[in-house]
Amino acid sequence: MLAHPKNNFDFIRMMAALCVLYSHQHALMGLPEPSVLNAHSLGGFAVLVFFSISGFLVAQSWQLDPNIWRFAVKRLLRVWPGLAVAIVLTALVLGPWVSPLPLGEYYAHPLIPEYLLNLRFAVRDALPLQFTGSGIPGAVNGALWTIPLELKCYAALLLLGFVGALRFKWLVPVMTLVAATVYLYLYPGMDALLARLGLTSTFNYLMQFSLFFFAGVSLYGLGIHQQPRRAAWAVALAVGAAGIALALGRPLVALWLAVPTLTLAFGNASTPGVRSAGRYGDLSYGIYIYAFPVQQTIIWLFRDSLSWWPLLVIIVAITVLLALLSWHLVENPALQFKPKRNRNQPARPDTSAIGHPAEPVLGVMPEAKPALANS
Repeated sequence: MLAHPKNNFDFIRMMAALCVLYSHQHALMGLPEPSVLNAHSLGGFAVLVFFSISGFLVAQSWQLDPNIWRFAVKRLLRVWPGLAVAIVLTALVLGPWVSPLPLGEYYAHPLIPEYLLNLRFAVRDALPLQFTGSGIPGAVNGALWTIPLELKCYAALLLLGFVGALRFKWLVPVMTLVAATVYLYLYPGMDALLARLGLTSTFNYLMQFSLFFFAGVSLYGLGIHQQPRRAAWAVALAVGAAGIALALGRPLVALWLAVPTLTLAFGNASTPGVRSAGRYGDLSYGIYIYAFPVQQTIIWLFRDSLSWWPLLVIIVAITVLLALLSWHLVENPALQFKPKRNRNQPARPDTSAIGHPAEPVLGVMPEAKPALANS
């Protein structure tokens, strides 16, 4: 196990996961979610942060060990075990408790095997139950749908690595810039365009989130983490360009210009106090996969007897406890099965694109954490 480095990424991910929880709390209490620049809810904004971090860290993972099989297995070991336990507990333990159906009828219901298709990353969000008192009573875990989108980003990066595109320093940044220009120009009419093409809104989110993911990939390839002066120039340019985009009334463009650079510049820093956020484990993924069903359950139990803030405090406490258990009993043990490169086989970093290999920025798991939820 690698020594845990002293950077700010654990703190950023944990805060982003809590922002998703906080944003969803509004929706589940029947209130409008907080907005960021009227372009995204607070939860949606947190997703952009997560995808930016994921792109940066997964690009680093590929550079340190550019092997297709090991790369894929590492991704799966980081994402699937914790998710699988959460899905099974929700369907087979929480569900029978909340559902009005008798136990035998509940387990025989066709929605149970349907919900378990989440184990194959086929998103399903219905069980034979209703969380009465919630603003979305039929939703079970409405935060899981972005995980398959992130897996698609992983697959796209793997393909780029396989064909050698990551060896060329400017290729991915230029491709990302062109894609962002086209997408953001078409964005105001994107829903209508996708409808004419027979594509769903999920495809729209995949395109949008992938732009932030590959912005993170690009910033890693350009070495934003290698020199403080380079990072400072990148931040100044990003803030200036985002300011111009805001002045022109393009808030989503401003977010794309600013969020990846600011997130990664702060994440690679080492701020006293902040850098110790992961001393009890990487809790961000556990917070994500458990927050929504915990919120639904606590609202179902106490909506009529507790006000907003007591409900939120109880929900955060239970969710963080489950995240701790998930990390120490499921996620971290699963990471011990990560395939290792043969000691006699040297690493093959794409130094032509990114300079000297960077040290892992996450320690226990240099790979990306799942990007969590949009609201």
